[in-house]
Amino acid sequence: MKKIFLLVGFIGLQLKLYTQDIATARSEGEGAIVTVSGIVTNGDELGSPIRYIEDASAALAIYDPEIMASVNRGDSITVTGELIDYNGLLEIQPVNNLLNHGNGYSIVPQIITPNQIGENTESELISIENVMFENAGQVFSVGTHNFSSEGQSGIIYIKSGCSLENTLIPSCPVKMTAISSQYSFTGFDGYQLLVRDENDFEYSGDICFSSAVTQSNITTSSFDVNWNTNIESFSNVAYGLTPELELGEINDLDNQASLEHSISLENLEAGTIYYVQAFSNTQEEIGYSALYAFATQSTSSGKIRLCFNNSVDTSVATIENAQFSGVYTNDSIKSYIDKAMNSLDIAVYNHSDAMITSAINDAYERGVRVRYITCESTATMALGSLNSNIPVLERPEEMGIMHNKFIIIDADIADSSWVLSGSTNWTSEQIFNDPNHIIMVQDQSVARAYELEFNEMWGSDGNEPDTNNSKFGNDKSNNTPHHFIVNGNEFEVYFSPSDNTTLNISNALKSADEEINFALLVFTNNQLGNTIVEKQNEGVNVSGIIEQINTQGSEYEYLLDEGVNVMSHQGFGDSFHHKYCIIDHANTDSDPLVITGSHNWSGVAETNNDENTMIIHDANIVNQFYQEFQARVNELENQVEASYNCVGEACIDPMDGSGTYSSLVACEFVCTYTSIDESKTQEINFYPNPNNGTFTLILVGLESENIEYKIIDIQGKNIITDYTTITNGLNKIEISTNLKAGLYFIEFDNDRIKFFVQ
Repeated sequence: MKKIFLLVGFIGLQLKLYTQDIATARSEGEGAIVTVSGIVTNGDELGSPIRYIEDASAALAIYDPEIMASVNRGDSITVTGELIDYNGLLEIQPVNNLLNHGNGYSIVPQIITPNQIGENTESELISIENVMFENAGQVFSVGTHNFSSEGQSGIIYIKSGCSLENTLIPSCPVKMTAISSQYSFTGFDGYQLLVRDENDFEYSGDICFSSAVTQSNITTSSFDVNWNTNIESFSNVAYGLTPELELGEINDLDNQASLEHSISLENLEAGTIYYVQAFSNTQEEIGYSALYAFATQSTSSGKIRLCFNNSVDTSVATIENAQFSGVYTNDSIKSYIDKAMNSLDIAVYNHSDAMITSAINDAYERGVRVRYITCESTATMALGSLNSNIPVLERPEEMGIMHNKFIIIDADIADSSWVLSGSTNWTSEQIFNDPNHIIMVQDQSVARAYELEFNEMWGSDGNEPDTNNSKFGNDKSNNTPHHFIVNGNEFEVYFSPSDNTTLNISNALKSADEEINFALLVFTNNQLGNTIVEKQNEGVNVSGIIEQINTQGSEYEYLLDEGVNVMSHQGFGDSFHHKYCIIDHANTDSDPLVITGSHNWSGVAETNNDENTMIIHDANIVNQFYQEFQARVNELENQVEASYNCVGEACIDPMDGSGTYSSLVACEFVCTYTSIDESKTQEINFYPNPNNGTFTLILVGLESENIEYKIIDIQGKNIITDYTTITNGLNKIEISTNLKAGLYFIEFDNDRIKFFVQ
């Protein structure tokens, strides 16, 4: 053993003999093999295996996940390796030799200004005084955050897994210590600071917010604004309908100074977004929060409708049967577009469906303002058939993807404002085959929040996009309301990548008392994987379905190893495209909720893509999602590919693979086809559609007679059979029913018309 120690000491001596100072090593440039010694300024706090080393002359980054994994902040090391350029950052990669001399060392950071961040400070530990953050009082999300100091500006970057992720952004001036780094595809600019943990913020004696500003007690005319401060102070709120806060201030100076603050805003308008800034003061000083957007409750109906394009298992229904829209999913989307009277805003990743395109063109022709956002990196073949007068904006391909699939209808009309969202792209495979869903929400406050997000991407609130002001991805800010009351229930909305979506999904998962059921195309987010395992270890019953189990970084194997009941959908049937998670579906005494939207549980969805996520606290909606989930579990457990038979002119899956048609589309084409030559009518019109169960048929008869009509649900079940008399010529037939919400057919003398009851 003694000889080994002597050998290690000899190697260390040899390394020291050839050690360069870091400034000299940096000057040798890419490809050089260098040996340097210095003090390590970070461990794994940054959420990355990268380490930074500094001596009296300069600093360098080092990347080698295996060799450097055991190196911590304060270690003194000597390291040999090759210099490379990684997106503008000069670093040693890989490491050929490493000698650790021990720990307990430190570097005194040099004090600089934001304008001095650059090549001369790259990889060095620095400090900046009097730093103020742009989003003070909110929480750090993965990505960039702007700050200023003495009239100069800069950015910090929070990596996924960094100890600062999801902690409060300082709301008062701080002295900030950080590592000066760079990330640039061109090798120029891209300078950013990496703050290691909360100890890198040194606070003065100023008033500082010690909690985020939150909203509570939401009504149609009021809500409360709440926050905490680090020292006792008085409570104040400035607010307005614009970020200018033009409606004035509410001051509570008569009350005693406190650490806990709450102000009620009253006499507000229903279904309206208000901008709010909280501030606290003593006789000597004042501290301000970030600007927040909060919404009042709307006077809308709060109806929420779901359509699943694959079969559902209604045997587990507890409140209302979920609706299987099947091949008529595009018709359901069309029926809501047809509702638009004033405005129609569309943000969809991919679109090739002719029926939906025709509905959009029809809306424009009847005077509806139509605006359309899509993604340059996808085909979006429908653009070729869209009315050329409809303004279209595409997120540039080099920036990433606009992955939303939502529509906003009549946001300024309380009774007719709708938001359609979900997982479904508007392509044939997505609409007709791949397991997907759409969700329709009739709520003005939610619609206006989505409109605010749309306008940020659009670059204006006008008819035409402003490409100079348009913001996608990381350029967006957290500027929309997140909490609503819809149909008497809590309802949350988050947009990526600006709104800490992963944190809010994680918090929803942590609320589970009994059960979690997730259904995902992609699951690569480590934070959410860890949360799932934590809940399983707490005794929560967890099960899930994942399509892409072999994606780089997939959580599938990790979850299996941890004993989570997760099933692979890869290679089974059509691509499982859902992005939803169900919490405590069977326990109404808990807080049943469902997470849904376009947001895959992946890093890129959190940090780059434009996405939207709803968290819906509604036992009825939660159970409907569970009906869909159970149907998919049944298929996987039985390992039976979907197939269809025509039963009563509806397509039914026998669930044993024995169906005549392998495609629902093929079955529907044959099953619902009737020849006009067989009918005793020449023309049938139907209105309104959608309706509330009461509607009017207008038809031209070829002869006078009594004829039968039937109303059939989407499963092919005969709901109503009745008779009416028609005469030769024009006939108007009023039909009134008490049908539940859903998709139906009326069969009239061998002719079938589909309609939607809401």
